[in-house]
Amino acid sequence: MATATCLVACLCGPPPLCAQAATLFPNVVLQGDVMMKARDGVGLATDIYRPANGAAPTAQRLPVLLHRTPYDKAAPATVSIAQQLARNGYVVVLQDMRGRHHSQGEFSKYDAQDAYDGYDAVEWVAQLPYANGRVGMYGTSYAAHTQADTSKLHPPHLSTVVLNMGGMANAWDHSVRNDGAFELGRQLSWAWEQIIEDSKDPVVRARLQQERLVDWYTALPLRKGLSPLSSAPNYENYYLDEATHADDDAYWQSISMNWENYYAQTSDVPMLHIGGWYDIYLRGTIENWRELSRRKKSPERLLIGPWTHHGDDQSYAGEVDFGPSAAIADFDVGFHLRWFDQYLKGVRTAVATQAPVRFFVMGTGDGHKDAHGRLAHGGYWRDAAQWPPADTRQQMLYLHSDGTLSDVPPVPSEAPATTFSFDPQHPVPTIGGGVSRRLHDGAYDQRERPDMPGSRQPYLPLSARADVLVFQTELLDHDMTVMGPVQIHLFGASNCTDTDFTAKLIDVYPPSADFPGGFAMNLTDGIRRARYRDRRKQGELIEPGRIYAFDINPYDTANVFKKGHRLRLDISSSNFPRFDVNPNTGEPLGLNRRAVVAANTIYHSAQYPSALSVWVAPRATSRPASP
Repeated sequence: MATATCLVACLCGPPPLCAQAATLFPNVVLQGDVMMKARDGVGLATDIYRPANGAAPTAQRLPVLLHRTPYDKAAPATVSIAQQLARNGYVVVLQDMRGRHHSQGEFSKYDAQDAYDGYDAVEWVAQLPYANGRVGMYGTSYAAHTQADTSKLHPPHLSTVVLNMGGMANAWDHSVRNDGAFELGRQLSWAWEQIIEDSKDPVVRARLQQERLVDWYTALPLRKGLSPLSSAPNYENYYLDEATHADDDAYWQSISMNWENYYAQTSDVPMLHIGGWYDIYLRGTIENWRELSRRKKSPERLLIGPWTHHGDDQSYAGEVDFGPSAAIADFDVGFHLRWFDQYLKGVRTAVATQAPVRFFVMGTGDGHKDAHGRLAHGGYWRDAAQWPPADTRQQMLYLHSDGTLSDVPPVPSEAPATTFSFDPQHPVPTIGGGVSRRLHDGAYDQRERPDMPGSRQPYLPLSARADVLVFQTELLDHDMTVMGPVQIHLFGASNCTDTDFTAKLIDVYPPSADFPGGFAMNLTDGIRRARYRDRRKQGELIEPGRIYAFDINPYDTANVFKKGHRLRLDISSSNFPRFDVNPNTGEPLGLNRRAVVAANTIYHSAQYPSALSVWVAPRATSRPASP
């Protein structure tokens, strides 16, 4: 058990600590489809797994682990995890969310009612005659959102939560919308797939199964009643509301859309916030940890790996591998037991001495092509007391007219600006990143390809496009380690009343025998919609030709840019279908009928010095030795 992977990545201590974690029970007894009544009388289908020594469950009163999900409590993987947790001395309760699978009521994504259902579920399971009154919650993605929503109402018996890749700080600025843009690809594909899974009408399922979602990208924006989504009005309504509700107003302040407004009243219990560098919820994961750490007395811990959404037990993301230590092989069971044994049973595990922040620094690999055809990027785990780590310092890298990126500001003699055409009918395609598996998330060589929507023949590198401005450093003469927030301070203008500016941070590998064309590995990306410049909440169109400051805030990252590599910043105006495409017309978003080509200008002069801000570790900082 005391392997390098376990010690570094799994929050697991030496064997004596882990061996104390639980008394094993050989059997598990299931009580299925118990209908828990929510406060409004709606029945929520609940399965209860109890540990047993024989045919009858143990009479011992035990802590409860609660998992609430929209993805079917009877799914084989979900059941297997519940059974294994129960054998380790827990009552494990799985519950279908309202309106899903065996539960009554109507489901609506991010419905505020879910917070109250979660509260009721915690208090209900705590009162079961075989429960000891201590309740922990666990789950990934939506099953993490349900934990966050429940904790905002502070149920008395909630004792700890493990939020894996979920729990939005503010759905308007990340996860649903993103600094004004709409997370189109993820929201549309999720609705599409859930209708197929959820519908009991074979005609409805057949309609969506015979259509190709990627074909409907050409018909955007979707209009009410005129797309396959209309087969399921509850899904169509939520999608269209999010796509057209562009301003940050009361709609985005509901308890299920926003944690920022509810931090003060959130349960003060131990929380583990887990994210991935290529996860769709990373911004919220870090912000929730930061704010709750500041406000609460209970331990708040942050863990970030080089993962995509649901990728905790994988060593790779996309077509890049980070080495065996990047994966948490026992994430589903052993990893959770170490946390819950510590905070529900009082059994000391290595969690007791866990640093406030544990994160994976990508990089240090030699870049060969492994047996699976992936780039060997490598990396290592590091602990810190804060984020970004205390030994990092902010560094500005300025954009120059010749396409270079350096710590020297522009001089008056340089060309002051670069103008490019942004055609909404031919947007820059999304090639990996923090999207979802439906859009090929993770790290990829930044080149168009037939399996990624929006790509066109002859499938050239994105850097070859006229609407992608490339700024990169000279070949690095030493390793450069970046850890922390990434921000782009851009000065720009447009000949239209609204447009977008996008940015992407890239680690550029030199050509090699395995990758003769090199490898441009995406790390993080972001967008700024012009009408929401200055982080304004209400849209205000821009004046054509006027120069504005646009701050773009990609998700944080941690990466070693090795000697001989380049650090590259790509600037453009689209990243589709991750984000919806701005029609440049100034029409209400999600309701436009027209689209026009914009002439967008980026300034990189002494007067308007556009720059990239990163947090850099000192050269002397060395990575921890392997255990």
